Order: sequence, then C-alpha cells, then structure tokens
Amino acid sequence: MNIELLTEDREDEYNHFLLKSKDSFLLNTLKYRDLLEWITKAKSMYLVALENNEIIGALPTFLKENKKFGNVLNSLPWYGSNPGIIIDPSIKNKDSVKHNLFNVFKYLAEDNKCVTSTMISRPFENIWNMFKYYNFRFLDSRAGMFTDLPVGSNKIEDDLMEIYHSKTRNLVRKAMKNDIVITHSAEKINIEFLADLHKRNMEAVNAPPKGLDFFNKISEIFSYDQDYRIYIARKDGVNIGALLVLYFNNTVEYYTPAVEVDYRTYQPLNLLIFEAMKDMTKMGYTYWNWGGTIPETMAGVYHFKKRWGSRESTYYYFINSYNDEKLEKILGQNKNTIIEEYPHFFVVPFDNLKGGNHDQRRITFFDNQKRS
Repeated sequence: MNIELLTEDREDEYNHFLLKSKDSFLLNTLKYRDLLEWITKAKSMYLVALENNEIIGALPTFLKENKKFGNVLNSLPWYGSNPGIIIDPSIKNKDSVKHNLFNVFKYLAEDNKCVTSTMISRPFENIWNMFKYYNFRFLDSRAGMFTDLPVGSNKIEDDLMEIYHSKTRNLVRKAMKNDIVITHSAEKINIEFLADLHKRNMEAVNAPPKGLDFFNKISEIFSYDQDYRIYIARKDGVNIGALLVLYFNNTVEYYTPAVEVDYRTYQPLNLLIFEAMKDMTKMGYTYWNWGGTIPETMAGVYHFKKRWGSRESTYYYFINSYNDEKLEKILGQNKNTIIEEYPHFFVVPFDNLKGGNHDQRRITFFDNQKRS
C-alpha cells in the first residue's frame, strides 16, 4: 500500500472513488476543495491510499502557512468541515488503510514544520482507531446531527411529519396556513436576496456573515440542481426567507438559512426546510446533515435541529503538536489573535488560550508522555 498526494491526473478517479461509499458527502469532494481554496487561500494536500495503483482510501487536508507562530494542518478548515477518512467499502484491511493515512498525516505536518495538526472524526464513526493509532495533545468535540429522510416512501409528507417533534409539526402546519409560497431557482436575484438577508441576520447577532462573493462562488463552482438549490419563501409577493442546501451522493447539507425578522412569526424557515426535505427525499437523498453544534453554547440552535427528528453523534477534534516552544507561544495569545493569524483554521481549543476557561472547560489537555 502506498500513500501519495492526489495529483490532477487522478482527480477523475478520485471522483469515481467517492461514489463507491455511501458515507462520502459534499465535504469529501473536489468541488468543496475548490471552494475552500478560494475561501482560505491555503494549500490543499489530499492524501490517497493506493493499492495495485488504484485509490482505496482518502484523507483531505489543508496547510495554513504562518511565519509568526508556525504552520498548521487541518482535515479540514472552515465551519463544520469533517470529511474524515473515506475507504473503499470492498477493502478488507480498512484498519490498516486508516493507520497508514494517520501516520502520513502526522509526517505531512512534521515535514511542513507545523506547530499543530487537527484531524476531525466523522459523526457516527467508530473512533477507536483515532485513539488507538493517532496520538493527540488536545481534544475538542461537537454534536453532529442528521435526520434520516424516508426515501422510497409513497407518503413522504406524512412520514416526515411523523419524524418531527410535535412542536415542529405544529410550526410547519402554521406556516402552511399563512399562505407562504416556496420556490427555488438559480436566478441572480435570488442569490443576491439570500446574501443580503444572511448578512442582516448575522450582523444582528454580531456574527461574521458570508459575503455576496461567497454565494456567487457557490454558483460558479457548483451546478444548480445537480449540487445545490436556493429555496425562497414568499408571502403576498414579498420575499421573506431563503435557504441554501448543497448535496452529494446520499447526503444533503443544511448550509445557509435566512429569514426576514418582521416575518418570523409566520414560520417561513420551518416551511422552507420541510419543502426542501420533501424534494430531497423524492430525489433519493437519504440523510439531511444539520452540521456541527456545541450544545452548551448553542442551546437554541441545538434544540431547533433536534426537533426535526435528528440523530445525534459526537465527533471529535484530535489536535497534535510538534513544537513545544511555538505551542507555548500560541497558548499565550488570546482568541482574537489566533483568529486573525489563522482565519478559518483550527489551531488549539480556544479555552486553552490566554483568557480561556481553563478551570471548567469541556476541552481535555493530554500529556502524551503519560499516555500508554
């Protein structure tokens, strides 16, 4: 078995390889890689495991260079990017493939003079191999949440309603009674509406928005109806909400919701999600991915997702370190400095930085010298 960096001449083979596994999703794709390259301006380095000169496993990674504090390696950067390792399901020695990819990931970080590297597990993944084969210095976690779509049902609407919590069912029905019309299209005006409404929603809660250039890039890299849709909610001829979903293989990504504040009581977002779920189920998609959530600090978002009948699975950030002197320098910085130096990348858990909650944190600090 050989582990190599993915080259352009193998990209078609890589795309075909991803479709062999029902577990591959948007975050594993090369289109998503292209989006991340544009967002982060960092270097992609996708590891592939080869047997008989054919791809049998893959681990996407990105390198962020930083002369001041040291380079970092992530699999992957950006919000909720947890592609994990994908392995050809017909391969018998799956543990060996993972072990080899783990090792080369570590060597890649060392060769590129990284101060830390972050490997992120997948939701519902058996992470025993991570603990067994991949030494780490810090550990962080998120709640991954997925709703199983009733593919093959001849009564999709009823089956979806059965999955939901009673409060969510009532809110969807309330939206239906409010004469809200849901449509979708790739029209430029819809992209601009989504971008503007998202910006206003995020600014209202002092969070950084994705700009219009981001949504234009989505439409440039991905193909409408093949990879993504933008749903629009209208009432009395007025746009009152929007939802961007992306999809690949078996999984739909709940990516960007946006709602006009003055129309929240009409529950447009609940109807947008419901109609999108119906469409995706008809198209044969099996899973609706809500993305990562931190229940302790995002309780409202967590309960909203939970009431859509989602299953929950913790996924983990395994952070290794390679230079104690540079690591101590990073740990002496505050959160804002690290965000500025490493935009979109995970370096160390924020609670371990200067001013972090060192006494009552969810984060675990490990001394590898003491681990067996």
